[in-house]
Amino acid sequence: MRIIIVRHGETNENAERRYLGHYDAALNQQGRMQLKNLSEILRRTETQPISAIYTSDLIRAVESAQLIGNEFQLKPIPIFALRELHFGDFDCKTYEEIRQKESERLEKWIRNPYLVAPPNGETLLQLGKRVDDWLETFLTTKKLAGTIVIVSHGGPIRWFLSKWVKGDSNEFWNVEGLGHGKAMVMEWHDQTKLFTISN
Repeated sequence: MRIIIVRHGETNENAERRYLGHYDAALNQQGRMQLKNLSEILRRTETQPISAIYTSDLIRAVESAQLIGNEFQLKPIPIFALRELHFGDFDCKTYEEIRQKESERLEKWIRNPYLVAPPNGETLLQLGKRVDDWLETFLTTKKLAGTIVIVSHGGPIRWFLSKWVKGDSNEFWNVEGLGHGKAMVMEWHDQTKLFTISN
């Protein structure tokens, strides 16, 4: 089975370099153009039929998935577990804005995001657990074949690449993530329970 992992297109908040978690921001013009271009590339280059599109239920991801779905006559399926990290009180703020008001909490979080959450947010391990739980259920209960598209965010994609591709969630900050509106193709090897990046 092949899985095309897609990061949603750009939002105004992304362009302003704000932490963007569960705040429900829409795509901006650049983000819509990124996904239109990607959708056209997928339509031209995909030789296998795409059987389903799964997406984070946040609007920036749903809009991105819909633009892909329009090319393949598919309705995206929203999944809460594919949401970005919950940044809590830090959501939609820049690093500098947070540093001015919450410098101590900010530094504690940055030093150990695996176990420390932003105020009213979630840790990296909590993000990982919901991604892992969904993915394990998805892989074991679905009869998967052909090509699947998953549209998500920077955090879940990094978790997926570190935990499921490299086999080590501690590699989270070392893996090369995806830019907005970019995609990569993975192959699921059930025998080894690992994904590999296709050429």
